[in-house]
Amino acid sequence: MKQFLTLLLCGLFAMVAPSSAKRIVMKAPEALGCLNVSNGDLMVREVVFADTATTVRFTLDYPAGYNFRILDTCYLQDEDGARYPLRSAEGLSVNTWVTSPAGRTTDFTLHFEPLPKRTRVFDFMEYDGRGAFMVLGIHDRKHKLRLPTMEELAGANAYTAPADWFTTDSVTLRGRIEGYSPEAGFPTQLELSYTSLFEKNELVMVADIRPDGTFEKRWEVDYPKQHSLRWDKALPGMNYLEVFARPGDTINVTVRRGEDGQYRCIYHDGSSQAVERWLKSGLDFGGFTSRMYHFRGTPGEAEALAEKLWQLIIYRLQTVAARHSFTPMEMQLAMADAQVQHAMGVMDYALGKMFDANMVTAADSAVYAALRDTAFYGRLLRRIDFDNPLLMASGYYDILLNRIQYAWPVIGADGPVEITDENGPWTNTPESILKEMENRYAKWRGMMGCTHNNLMAQMCNYQEMLDDYKLWCVNEITKDRVLSDPKLSEEERKQQAASVPCLSNVFPRYVASFSHEALRRHAEQFHAARQAKASFTSPLPEGQPAELIRSLQARYPGRYLVIDFWGMGCGPCRSAIQSSKELRAEIAQRDDVKLVFIAGEATAEGSEAYHKYVKEWLADEETICIPDTEFSRLQEYFRFNGIPHYETITPDGRCVGEEYRINGLYNFKFEMERLLQAFDRE
Repeated sequence: MKQFLTLLLCGLFAMVAPSSAKRIVMKAPEALGCLNVSNGDLMVREVVFADTATTVRFTLDYPAGYNFRILDTCYLQDEDGARYPLRSAEGLSVNTWVTSPAGRTTDFTLHFEPLPKRTRVFDFMEYDGRGAFMVLGIHDRKHKLRLPTMEELAGANAYTAPADWFTTDSVTLRGRIEGYSPEAGFPTQLELSYTSLFEKNELVMVADIRPDGTFEKRWEVDYPKQHSLRWDKALPGMNYLEVFARPGDTINVTVRRGEDGQYRCIYHDGSSQAVERWLKSGLDFGGFTSRMYHFRGTPGEAEALAEKLWQLIIYRLQTVAARHSFTPMEMQLAMADAQVQHAMGVMDYALGKMFDANMVTAADSAVYAALRDTAFYGRLLRRIDFDNPLLMASGYYDILLNRIQYAWPVIGADGPVEITDENGPWTNTPESILKEMENRYAKWRGMMGCTHNNLMAQMCNYQEMLDDYKLWCVNEITKDRVLSDPKLSEEERKQQAASVPCLSNVFPRYVASFSHEALRRHAEQFHAARQAKASFTSPLPEGQPAELIRSLQARYPGRYLVIDFWGMGCGPCRSAIQSSKELRAEIAQRDDVKLVFIAGEATAEGSEAYHKYVKEWLADEETICIPDTEFSRLQEYFRFNGIPHYETITPDGRCVGEEYRINGLYNFKFEMERLLQAFDRE
């Protein structure tokens, strides 16, 4: 990495002064950019290098009426990673909230311990951690920074994903918190939320922390991945426990408090130890993606911002890697994570515009047209290697996958494809379904600027397959009914059955589109497991949460239980509840089903806002409030991590599989009738 640090500094003005000089002034310096200043900008007006201090004069452009503060933890950092702490401030008081004025701008000055006068480039950091104000790459504007390209960084850090990258196996995490005392406010749980992309399962794993401070959890992964496990109560300096898990790993860690009072993780073995410099570096690009999400300029202006942020990403990546001496593997993982987060920023810009109330939505709007044009995304995503399997190790990959799968150019098509034959136009046939699949592939290729179905495009289509699999199963039953319909001739039965998109005539074509061996293998395994199920229901899993379900059954014997898991902080949850009030009144008249609403709150007593909402919208209905820690156990128990989520329990105490369970109330009558028919057949 040293050669690239040298490359970074190449061409910068070396600020050399005679030994007798007392101070050097850098007027109107340039910076690569600032981070984490939402809807604003933190700018450096002047830098004064002196023997006694380095003085930096700032201007903060921030929305009028918004509050901000500068913490006494801020520091300057030079190209070698040395830190120069804050000494004093003028124009504001540190650690004190300041209201941005009507004119938006606030000038202030910070004095730091003196940087060496030969310093060529440095950073301003408010504190260590996510969300800190940063100004990166501050240098003399007369001399342009020369940054390495991602290709140059990759060439200097050769590493290739091993052949067994896609292997399904378990991971075991064992750990201990030194000095643990639950009475002293230490956390009692570790929680991991993640998405199993090959199964479409959104999972929560909960690990209890024992009285001696030890914990252990085992889960299954399909490929190496970075995981962030959240403490239910944050430790000083540590909100999350970061691990990198490869299939088959056993990870042993110790969480220890340092002399500065901050907790850190010590990795003793496993893949986490192999990449601990990366995990401990705190390298994150969330500030880059948030800039794109909050940006409300035109698509052309967004392209310019994306280019600027890409340079910031390169700068931040290579400087942090050099300071922490990343290995080639760590560097490649960091580069993959940087690419994922940059791409997510691009997609978040489009998402932000989609929800921008001020955006012109007319069909001929230039903005709207650009965001539906695959070429717009292709220009911004051209640098991302979407075939690189290391991208999937990023903790943000599943979010990016979702953004691309449902991007505007894909979901903004002109309606279903029509297939016309001698009998006239047909829609929703096997041919139209497969044609839509090919059209989606073409859109994804255009968005990612490639001519083949890369790994990301195939992963998107894999998710489409998982989304539609349930419908294909139901349609298979429909096809069988058509084939046995005595009212039709044999030829009519064949023709009508062939027009039904179902497992037998659609699923094989989806699998054939997966040129990547791992995707094809997982698709076939998924299909085989679903077909091997002897029943569409399964027994309640063992464990304490089952007692809650059994107690509800005892109160409502002979009824199906439809459970709505929701929360006050979930807008879609409240929207579904409020829009279904009249329908729920009708359902309440039935004697074969009971609706139950379970919400998680900080305590079992629930907040004042919760009780007010229940009184207004869920009066006289079965509502249950449980602590968030217990809600997490139910999420693990029923295998979901997003809300609203719905579960259906049969009168004899079995869980209904996703093919037939009630998924909300919008289509309740149809789904309930289908469930009853399936139950009768079984």
